[in-house]
Amino acid sequence: MRRKTFLALIGFALVSLVVPGSTLSVAQSPPPDPRFGIVETYVNSAAATEAGAGYTRIIFRWDLIQPGGPGDWKPANVPDPFLEAELAAGRQVVAVLISTPAWATADGSGSSKAVPDMFYWEQFVRRMAQQYRGRIRHWIIWNEPDVWDVTHPGGTWAGTEEDYYRLLKTAYLAIKDVDPTMQVHLAGLTYFWDWEHGRRQYLDRLLDIIVADPEAPAHSYYFDAVVYHLYFNPRQTLDIIGEVQGILGAHGIMAKEIWINETNAPPSEDPQEPPWSTPRFRISLEEQSAFVIQEFALAFAAGADRVEFYKLRNSADHPESIEPYGLLRADDSRRPAFDAYKVVTTYLRDFRAVQWQRLGDVYAVTFDRGGTTTTVLWTTSRTPTRFTVNAIAPQATLVNEQGDTRTLTAVDGTYTIELPGAICTQTTDCFIGGAPRLLVEVGSPADRPSLVPVALLTPAPAETEEAQAQATVTPTLTPLLPLPTAQSLAPTVLPSPQPAAAVFTPTPTPLAVAQRLPRPLPRSPSPPHPRRSHR
Repeated sequence: MRRKTFLALIGFALVSLVVPGSTLSVAQSPPPDPRFGIVETYVNSAAATEAGAGYTRIIFRWDLIQPGGPGDWKPANVPDPFLEAELAAGRQVVAVLISTPAWATADGSGSSKAVPDMFYWEQFVRRMAQQYRGRIRHWIIWNEPDVWDVTHPGGTWAGTEEDYYRLLKTAYLAIKDVDPTMQVHLAGLTYFWDWEHGRRQYLDRLLDIIVADPEAPAHSYYFDAVVYHLYFNPRQTLDIIGEVQGILGAHGIMAKEIWINETNAPPSEDPQEPPWSTPRFRISLEEQSAFVIQEFALAFAAGADRVEFYKLRNSADHPESIEPYGLLRADDSRRPAFDAYKVVTTYLRDFRAVQWQRLGDVYAVTFDRGGTTTTVLWTTSRTPTRFTVNAIAPQATLVNEQGDTRTLTAVDGTYTIELPGAICTQTTDCFIGGAPRLLVEVGSPADRPSLVPVALLTPAPAETEEAQAQATVTPTLTPLLPLPTAQSLAPTVLPSPQPAAAVFTPTPTPLAVAQRLPRPLPRSPSPPHPRRSHR
């Protein structure tokens, strides 16, 4: 018995062994951070695990689960073995409920986009919550109802905002009755559909209806999180999240999470898997990689609680999209963006607070990871930029967008980093910056009194009084955004040769910083992303 006990203890020690700095590590990897997601990871669960995805979104189609009538119940369109593999990998599964069966349409139209009979809808939602209790905690009610043109490939909802409110309220009460700890999310919204058509935002219109219901406050306004789908332009994510926060606040609704459940800049320049029709924007494989890091960094800095890439793999017959979105191609070969996503989940995970700052053309997003600080840097200039950062530690690791690393040693308390210029394949609008660089240091952001040396922030004396007034603007950091609570987290075309690097000099123009209030959006060409059919 003692011999068996001794051997068991040796085995436990071996399982726990980690050799720093070596390839030998038999310790189990920590579970993925659930704030970083990829849509439809079940198509290649092993690749999603390697990428570090902490949650995934799947679509449950009511018209496929109950095609024959209220007494019919078929296996879900995402079979249980796929779902169980995701849970075994430590990923949270987030479900979308969508598509009315022909027999359940309230108007008898038989359209999957039609408003359902609420009696049958309540029965379906309740049974789904019961069936997946303990496995699925987050439920999204429908998808992109703001796409009001039902003839459009992306249209999924033929009802009004009032109809959607009844759909949401019915689902919320049924799900919470099964398990009050389950979370109910608003349908993912595109934002740009209303923006392009000059309409007040769907969220704003919907909340007008919700707050008019005297019973809504007692039921937390019938939702736990707001969901958006944002594509192409990372910098607009800052504005949109700020506007969403303002819309919620204007309706007196606080403490709601904001999730970005779809984001991407699908490449048009992949010779192995080119677009299937004319793309909206020209984007290289390298720019898709840069987008991944920039979008995740700015979204979290703006206040997003979770961010999810759309999607893991392109479909073999690509029936649902005019653009190939995947981190993986249809044959499972990897695009450069796959490695960029790994960089994000490796060096940003477990962050406790995040802040962002803009200095001229350079964006800097600082993640406090509790004993480690990751500073994400990139320039929006087409010219490579040499950027100097105050050091937190004597040495740091510099990481590029493909995960390659090298050690930097501070000189006079600073690091000097070469930032590649923006490629700008879409020559008419350069909305994706150059390839980011991540500076990883041991220590806290509080150990660095300012991002850049004071000498760089102090312009040379101006010749005129007016110029002097313009030159004394001092860059400031945005307030730290706290880590979401434990409760909320529960259960290619190569770039052309670039000119020589420019030395960074802060400009005396006011800096763009994150704001918690609504503000007008810049009129840059980021209209609704090309649509996918969710049928």
